[in-house]
Amino acid sequence: MRIWIKATAVTFVCFVFFACLAQENGKLQIHFIDCGQGDAAILISPLGETVLFDDGVLKKCDKPIAYLKKIGIKAIDYHVASHYHSDHIGCCPQVLSEFPLQKDAYDHGGTYNSGVFQSYLEAIGSHRKTVSPGQTTITLDPGSATPVTIKIVAANGNGVQSKDENDLSVDAVVHFGAFKAELGGDLSGFDTTSYKDIETSVADQVGQIDVYKVHHHGSSHSTNPHWLDVTKPRIGVISCGTGNTYNHPTQECLEALHRANVRTYWTELGNGVDPEPGMDIVGGNIVVQVPADSQTFSVTYNGAQTDTYPTWSANSVAASDAVVGVSPVQRYAWTKSRQSRIYHLVQCSDVDGISAANLVHGSTPPDGRSLHSKCPR
Repeated sequence: MRIWIKATAVTFVCFVFFACLAQENGKLQIHFIDCGQGDAAILISPLGETVLFDDGVLKKCDKPIAYLKKIGIKAIDYHVASHYHSDHIGCCPQVLSEFPLQKDAYDHGGTYNSGVFQSYLEAIGSHRKTVSPGQTTITLDPGSATPVTIKIVAANGNGVQSKDENDLSVDAVVHFGAFKAELGGDLSGFDTTSYKDIETSVADQVGQIDVYKVHHHGSSHSTNPHWLDVTKPRIGVISCGTGNTYNHPTQECLEALHRANVRTYWTELGNGVDPEPGMDIVGGNIVVQVPADSQTFSVTYNGAQTDTYPTWSANSVAASDAVVGVSPVQRYAWTKSRQSRIYHLVQCSDVDGISAANLVHGSTPPDGRSLHSKCPR
């Protein structure tokens, strides 16, 4: 009986969480869907408009379809295809059959020699539009006090000559008040016999971001030092499949992210390097939420566990206020111990347990530490 009660309680918590997310809830939502070794993410604006970034893996479409139904999606307003590989557009016909496309389907144009690409074209039909980097912008909730804008900053190699389909990926940057997220498909960051370094030329156009959908499922060809130096993501989301044959996510990518103090959330365990405790979380469907006019965002994983982070803009405001003598909007606390790898929001109850002799306050987070996963509480 006791086991049944616990299972029911967990089921109830998960049901309440997803019920609260059913389509619009007044916040920006980005759901990074656990779809195996591929990509699919649904953005929901505060007023309920939707953008689907890629749609999952060919012949494995049950998971994205089931998840979209679970969170109450009825139709897709916009579809953005990063590129034409079957792990990114493989479920387009099935998904759009269940959730009809209402407006535009954006991609990098051109053609691709595959049956999957032909099926994609048939599914989007006359909705197809080719992106124009620097000019294509999708505006959601126009006229509201808190619109969402999605700016296409790069496509087709961003001026770098490459025939590799990954390098041609569309790069989209989501803006919502103080919050920024980047989704760039399978962009490469290193020159190899197959790939070209696209990330370096794109980084300055993207700028500092809060959420980074880690390029190419965490491959060794993605996430170069210049990219991380410029974009400085708070967190990274890695979409990878357990047992994949590509060894994603790779040690090279994870080490680069960790050196840059980027905490990561994985949709599945993958088949590469093991997650590092405190830095990497395997969490299934990863849900980012941002309240309107907020300087924090939350990341929910494993159904109901939630971490909260300040946006980069929160740091800027705090530092600016400190200069003119105004109480900072967002403050932080941490211990003097050099062995500690975390810091707290000042309102976190854990701060009360730090002795006065060991307590440090600041208007910006300390270098080399991550926000405590349970802040604030």
